Amino acid sequence: MQTQTIGDLLRSAREKKHFTLEDLAKETHIKLEYLLALEENDFDALPAATFVKAYIRNYARLFELDEKPLFAILRRDFEESVRGQLIPREFLYPQLKKKTLWSPVRLVLFSVITVFLVFFSYAAWQWYQLSRPPALMLSAPLENEEVSSRVILKGDTEVEAILTVNSLPVALREDGSFETELYLPQEGVNTITIKASDKNGKSSVLQRSVRVKF
Repeated sequence: MQTQTIGDLLRSAREKKHFTLEDLAKETHIKLEYLLALEENDFDALPAATFVKAYIRNYARLFELDEKPLFAILRRDFEESVRGQLIPREFLYPQLKKKTLWSPVRLVLFSVITVFLVFFSYAAWQWYQLSRPPALMLSAPLENEEVSSRVILKGDTEVEAILTVNSLPVALREDGSFETELYLPQEGVNTITIKASDKNGKSSVLQRSVRVKF
């Protein structure tokens, strides 16, 4: 029997609830092409791992799934790269080829290229870390969702980021996820502003509108 992938499980859960991808895109405000790539296990077409995990949490919430087994399967099949992308483990640990002949010239050339790539990768990673704002994703509440005056916010950001919700500080878990309750005293449409800042002063800001009904 073929082992089910994370994409197989998510597609199956969606189809059992008679949701089309278009329905799901409207409900979650996730791009249709991202949902399709997720169910096809095409992680090259998806953004950083932080966002992919948030998409999976949206499936779990909407289709009443236990997210822990889903993330266990994700860890089984994929590993997060230094750039925050998910890469199939089979590409990270390919089988060793039988009897490869190495001449001294090839060995020296390979060593030089390896050293160059290590230094280049390190420099590129440092530049990337310094130049980008922290990733920020809000999985709940959904856009234009009807909520009570006390609304629970759930999401993910970078572990070392400073997070605020409507200018109020929010503590992060060890994995960078967060869950906090926000009181909205005004009935009707309210806009929630979530901001994640890093030590270099770079920030990511996300706004979510909800409809408060007492």
